[in-house]
Amino acid sequence: MQLDKKTIYIVLGTLVIGLALGAILFGGNSAENQAESLSAEHSHEHNEAGLWTCSMHPQVRQEEPGSCPFCGMDLIPVADAAQDDNPRVLKMSNSAIALANIQTQTVGSLNADATLVLNGRIKADQRLVQSQTTHFPGRIEKLYKDFEGEYVRKGERVASIYSPELVAAQNELLEAKKLSNTNPTLLEAARRKLKYWKVTDEQIKQIEESGEVMQNFDLLSNYNGVITKKLANNGAHLMQGQTLYQIADLSTVWAVFEVYEKDLSKVKIGDKIQFKPNGSPTVYESTVSFISPSVEANSRIIEVRADVRNRKEILKPDMFIKAQLSTSQNADLVIPRSAVLWTGKRSVTYVKSDDENSFELREVELGEAIGNSYQVLSGLSAGEEVVTNGAFTLDAESQLKGKISMMTPSSNNKSPETGFKEVEIPQVYDFKSSTSKAFQNQLNAVAKAYIPLKDAMVEGNARPIRDQAEKVKASLTKVDMSLVQGDAHIHWMALLTPMEESLGKINNSDDRDEQRLQFINLSKALINALDSFGNSGENMLYVQYCPMANDDKGATWVSMEEEIINPYFGDMMLHCGNVEYTIENN
Repeated sequence: MQLDKKTIYIVLGTLVIGLALGAILFGGNSAENQAESLSAEHSHEHNEAGLWTCSMHPQVRQEEPGSCPFCGMDLIPVADAAQDDNPRVLKMSNSAIALANIQTQTVGSLNADATLVLNGRIKADQRLVQSQTTHFPGRIEKLYKDFEGEYVRKGERVASIYSPELVAAQNELLEAKKLSNTNPTLLEAARRKLKYWKVTDEQIKQIEESGEVMQNFDLLSNYNGVITKKLANNGAHLMQGQTLYQIADLSTVWAVFEVYEKDLSKVKIGDKIQFKPNGSPTVYESTVSFISPSVEANSRIIEVRADVRNRKEILKPDMFIKAQLSTSQNADLVIPRSAVLWTGKRSVTYVKSDDENSFELREVELGEAIGNSYQVLSGLSAGEEVVTNGAFTLDAESQLKGKISMMTPSSNNKSPETGFKEVEIPQVYDFKSSTSKAFQNQLNAVAKAYIPLKDAMVEGNARPIRDQAEKVKASLTKVDMSLVQGDAHIHWMALLTPMEESLGKINNSDDRDEQRLQFINLSKALINALDSFGNSGENMLYVQYCPMANDDKGATWVSMEEEIINPYFGDMMLHCGNVEYTIENN
């Protein structure tokens, strides 16, 4: 049978179209399935070795880099957990090291001029403090200088006094004056008696010329200076030699500094010292003139003194001052301050291992601070490389992987008597310049809420303590952690955890003593936060210390007043402690 051409064309066209459609449908689906299969395989591999997490919120897992949904911090790569079984060694990928900006420095020696920072106060020069006394008995009719702080000049009248003995002596003078031609010796004896009572020649001459007895006699100052103590009032009856005022000449004052035992070897008589009062741009310079021969038993502080000329009397007694003392120091092994993660009782650093991508956590014993470095007594050897930048990130990764870190040591410091565990927190870092005002204000709100809690600790009633702790907790939850980034964010998170835990334990306890123990950890972390991020409040804060708290281990707290009101003992030892230093407002 013959087919016409038209039929042939139709059949061939149908076959071509069918083949084309089959290729598109079945071939494309196969390619798509293959692509999906490869994508799934790649995704599985990525999930195993390329996950990203937050160093402070390890529950976060993402397949791509980005920001933490909880705190906004940049995510970091998750390292392979099986790569190293040593609990002190952390291995990281090249990309993770680059992202963390890990920098190292070789441990070496140092011969440098270091600066010792000292806190102190201005005090009156005790050699220039005088007592203004009465030289005759009497009754005060009027005080011409009637409050402390008034300036008085030598020869200026300070009080009007009625003295029966002085009235009688004046009568004797006038009678002797009448007999001076026949008995000049009697007149001279009457004059000497008045001079014995410090009556001046001018006053004696005035009595003789007027011929009248002064009922109220003006007492004149024997000194120049400022009245530092007023010891009598109008109407008071005084004995001969009794003190009316203490007068201090402030043209020269003492700058008295507090030096801890460990720093005493750096200070010697004759050292140049520069200081300035808090809140003042003026810098004063003097030399160390005296070092106390004794140590204050509780604070372990030695007083060091410098004499300062104060002609304009700008420096006032009890004014807070901060000094810098230049010292020359040598050390065989030193590391930068930035290499040390300090947790109170432990100092740790990360050391680069032979493997380029591995870092070992090393506990070190530190000696004196030398400028921006620490002397190393043990734990490191010359030539080793320590991490100077990115150590926080390394430690966060160690915590994430369950390894030993600065916050998770191999042993704890739990007290066997009380079961209380004192937390270890990082050293203070200066993040003030990079911290937003909003974050500082939120932190200041926590500090304001903390003060009533401290007062409640003094009273020692469990229920009010819980109520105030709840208010501190409420303020703490309002702190926006996303306002601090990088190392500052990690530092805040390291402080936030002990504060939250302490407040939780205070709220859940009806035992006043247990609440006071937990207050130790809260105070430590809050003080560190204020030192690190700044005090935006209107007033400076006083960091105070009791050496007998915490079973004689010592404990600190924050106060808005200089007076010591001890929150750890209350009425038992209400004024035990001292001011360690002040946190100035920004």
